[in-house]
Amino acid sequence: MSKVYLTQAGSFRAMHSHDGTLAEPLHEHLFRYEATFYGDINEERFLVDFRQISNMFKTDLEKSLNGSDLTTFLPFPTAESLAIWIYDRIKAKMPQLYSIKVAESDDRWVEYRGEE
Repeated sequence: MSKVYLTQAGSFRAMHSHDGTLAEPLHEHLFRYEATFYGDINEERFLVDFRQISNMFKTDLEKSLNGSDLTTFLPFPTAESLAIWIYDRIKAKMPQLYSIKVAESDDRWVEYRGEE
């Protein structure tokens, strides 16, 4: 079978603040994320149904994250922590997940591939 990478993107608005070295007051970002899946295509020649991914993003991720204060569930609400949190949440439901990218702005992002 042929192996492919498939990427779906989404976004949400959320707030966070930082203590310590990154000290910043509570502020909002339009977070953008990309989830990339990897694996063999099936007999119908697709890896994952885009509708399944899109539905999960809208119901699981964007619904719970949009308008939230990330400091309420992430002790250190960095883009890095958020990427790991999203990765763990999706990987539990879709084992084909390869990586998550999270961006706070257009010119910087974090990528997490499940590596320790």
